[in-house]
Amino acid sequence: MSPETFRRKVAARIQKARWRLGWTQADAAFRTGLTFRYFAEVERAKRNPTLDTLLAIARALKVKVSDLVDVEAGPPVDLDGLKLSPPKTGRKPTRSPRKR
Repeated sequence: MSPETFRRKVAARIQKARWRLGWTQADAAFRTGLTFRYFAEVERAKRNPTLDTLLAIARALKVKVSDLVDVEAGPPVDLDGLKLSPPKTGRKPTRSPRKR
């Protein structure tokens, strides 16, 4: 999925969450602390919101951030349930050679 497609799908979920509450874009913008223009551009996929902004939008719309961004098919991965530690290589990561 391209970043543009992902942004459009997230925007559509934000819009549906807003509709669920019966709010206008102005209502939602006010409740999130965003300007009307910025909120409208996020909802039209013209802006790429930060994680902080997505959290503010999700809280205002009374949904989880994951409800807004889980747009791909497939089973969820329980990352919190995994007991992992970072790999121990003892080396710094190498850079791939430049392509000319």
